[in-house]
Amino acid sequence: MKTLKLLALTVITAFSMAAFAGAEHDHGAPTFQPPKGGILKSTHSTHFELVKGSKGVNIYAYDKDGKGIATKGLTLTAELELPRQKATAVTLTSKETHWEANVDAKGAHRYTLKVNIDDGKEKDYVKFTVENK
Repeated sequence: MKTLKLLALTVITAFSMAAFAGAEHDHGAPTFQPPKGGILKSTHSTHFELVKGSKGVNIYAYDKDGKGIATKGLTLTAELELPRQKATAVTLTSKETHWEANVDAKGAHRYTLKVNIDDGKEKDYVKFTVENK
């Protein structure tokens, strides 16, 4: 009976650890509120805020202390993921302090924007789930 309990505990612990090690895990919550009231997601070293506008989105980058980072030196690409459809590329335009993108959600109530980040040393990504109201 003790062996069975130990085995069960080991299996539960292994599955719990695997959940945190998966590709979709969060890199940790930022220690500041979104400065522009948007959605905040993090990579290992940078935080990104998505702010939804009337025709699209703006994406801002921040350091670990919440100070804005210029777009120079960061390459961002994005994909729009709609329910039951293939992901489509979204063009992000650098505006020195942020990136802008027109997003056509094709009437969907919710969409996911996957933003791929390349800082020249490391490649990472963040996923924003955006609600259309």
